[in-house]
Parts: sequence; structure tokens; C-alpha cells
Amino acid sequence: MRNISMKRHQVKNILHSAAIGLALLGAVTMGGFAQAQTIAITNAEIHMAGPSAAPRTISNGTIVIDNGIIRAVGPQVEAPLGATIINAEGKPVTPGLFASLSGVGLVEISLNEEGNDATPDRGFALSASLDAQDALNTESALIPISRSGGVTRVYTTTNPGDKLFGGCGLVMDLSGSDDPITADCLGQHMVMGFAGANRSGGVKSGSMALLRYWLEEALIYERAPANYRANPNGTGLSLPDIQALVPYAKGEKPLLVEVESAPDIRRLIALKEEYGLDLILVSAREAWRVAEELADANIPVILNPADNLPSSFEALGASLANAAMLEKAGVLIAFYDNDIGYTHNVRLLPQLAGNAVANGLDHEAALAAITLNPAKIWGLDARLGTIQAGKIADLVIWDGDPLEVTTRPVKVFINGDDMSLENRQSLLAERYKDLTRGERPPAYRSK
Repeated sequence: MRNISMKRHQVKNILHSAAIGLALLGAVTMGGFAQAQTIAITNAEIHMAGPSAAPRTISNGTIVIDNGIIRAVGPQVEAPLGATIINAEGKPVTPGLFASLSGVGLVEISLNEEGNDATPDRGFALSASLDAQDALNTESALIPISRSGGVTRVYTTTNPGDKLFGGCGLVMDLSGSDDPITADCLGQHMVMGFAGANRSGGVKSGSMALLRYWLEEALIYERAPANYRANPNGTGLSLPDIQALVPYAKGEKPLLVEVESAPDIRRLIALKEEYGLDLILVSAREAWRVAEELADANIPVILNPADNLPSSFEALGASLANAAMLEKAGVLIAFYDNDIGYTHNVRLLPQLAGNAVANGLDHEAALAAITLNPAKIWGLDARLGTIQAGKIADLVIWDGDPLEVTTRPVKVFINGDDMSLENRQSLLAERYKDLTRGERPPAYRSK
């Protein structure tokens, strides 16, 4: 698990976790306050999303939530006196979906400059020092839309424009809170392969040389900041960018690297060993060709399991079996959509997972790729990602198999709170489904 420093945004979760050691019944205090915070989900088909060595599914189980934390889970658990009972009626209950990579909260309308804070314009001076939290729109319409599809947490990040680096991202919940950040300034987003070459003289050797150069500059700065400020080396990166790269050059935080071909991936594996870097690969359509090497190097991969088109020379080996072969080799995988599902259709994560199952991935492994594995990748699996006592109560009750395209959430819980599934799309559907009603929008009323 990665070391993630605690931020002020996490205080509420720390306070929740402080009570974990209390006995289940002892946690229900006098008066109505604690009881009002206690929920028992009964008669549930519980998909734990945990390791394969442990039971992954519990039939007719009960989950007890108290003050936002899962206190107990199992087939023999009884609801505490005074708890609010929610009968799941045998329906599947899973951990909340976790989008491992997205632009939610940064992109509202992709083609509108005002509505897109994810990618800086060409020629902008800064890159690695950009921080997603400085542009986060906590009132984005995409938050309730994504939540209504069962997504409870997302990693969202700025993107490289015409630079190698794009800045650091964050994990946030989709509760709609004014302060939703779970952990901030995590992975440094960057591009290599052909995309990196385009930003480095048109050759891949250029991007590798620049990356090594800037890693070295960050380490030089870290050893003697005052000397570096007095004698900057003119690397093409600003001082704030060099400062921002220090924890990544030291392997304290992960570099989130977009890459495709097997040869480029092998070069990154070698670079990890050379510098002691912490790497996460993104897209990696030829990753299956170096699956065992990735597993040995302990490098996770965030991929689109439906991405099999050889759309470029560096992705000629794209395969629908990419996810299954990586998982079989022991690579930690998570899913994302590099098209419209990156922002507006993040809630289609289960469809991606279902496609992976259709191409050889185990069903529960696919569920873990959109719940537990993103939590592991971002160092949050001690508190998120599975249905276990002591973890934050991000849960979804579904009306069917969660990986089927026609399945929808019945209830969504974030931090133990029963969330509204209402959103702009559902309101518009309700408004216009009956065109015979008398009251119409002003523009459509007859004069």
C-alpha cells in the first residue's frame, strides 16, 4: 500500500475509524443519536470484492453500518436494536464503484473552454506543478449522474497539454459535499511512447532523455534547494515544476504514465529499477505481452478492457484479452474509459468490467477491478474497496448482476449516508415523459 499523508479533508474518516475497536452492541449509545446513525442491510447477496482466498460472496448476509463505518458483516450478524433496517430482498450488494482515472469535477463540457479545466492550452509555462484540487468543481452535474450509476469515489486529474507532465490528481467521494476530497495530490500524470515523442523532438529517445534529465534535476534540487535556486540549470521546466517532481523522483508518489507498446513498457520497467520509481501504467494496450515482467516489477495497469483496435503502430498488439492475461500473471489491474466514459459516462464502469468477463476475466476479479483494485492503486485499501468491518461504508444495492448492462443501483451509500439517485438526467426524463400534461415550460406555452 502506498503511503498517503493525511489531509484536513480526511479528518471525518479518521474520526469514524477511531471507534472501530468498540463492540458492535456497545457502540449503540443512550439516546437516539447513535441509533439514528445505525443502518442494517439485511437479506443481501454480499459481494465482498476481497482476495480470492477469502469468501467472495455471502448469501443472505447482513451488513451493519454505524456512523459511516461498516461494523459487522456476515450471514449470522443480527441488526442492533433500533437500527434502520433495509431489506435487500436477496439483491446483490457490492462496494461502491471506484473510478481509477477520470476527469470528473474538472471537465463539464469538453469542447467549451470555460467548462474544461483538465488540459492547459499549448505553450502554458507550468506542467508538473498543476494540482487538480485548485480547479475542482464540487458542484459538477456529473457528480450526481455518476453517483446514480453506483460510482462512489473517483480519481480525477489534470492532463498533459503539450508537455510530458500534467500535474497531480486527487481522490474524492461523490457525495456532493463541499469538501469531498479523500486524498489530494497523488499521482503525477505524464505521457511516454509516441505521445511523449511528440513533445520531445519527435523521437522516443528524446522523451526518455528528458524524463531522466528532469528526474535528476529534481533530485539535485532536493539535495540543495538554496543552491539550485541560486544557480538554476535551465532545464525547460520551471522551478515550481522541479519542486513538484521531487516526491516522484524519490519514489514516494506514483508516476501515472500513459504508454502503449511492449518495448516502451520494458523501458519504463528498467527506469523504475534504475531510479526506484513508483509507476502506474495507463492504457498499455500491449501490456499482456510483458505481463510477467510487470508482475515481477509490481507495476499496476489501468486499462480499457474494451480497447482492442490497432489504432497506431505502438498498439498493433491490442487485445480484448489484455485484462484477463494481466490478471492471470498477477498484475494489479483497474479499469477506465479513455473516451466519453472518462468524464460523462464514468458510471459505465460495470459495462467495461462485463466486457472483460466476456473475454476471459473472472467475474469477481472484474468486480475487484472497479472497486478494490483502484483503492489499492491509490493507497486507500485500508479504508475502501471491500465490504469488511472497519471500512468506510461505500456500498451499492443493485437490482441484478452489477456487471449486466441493464442493471441499475437501487440504493447508494457514501460514508454510510443513503444518497439521492436524482440527477439532471432523471429530472429531465420525468419532466418530459408525459407530454400531455397541462403545465409546460414557459417557452412552450401558448400565448
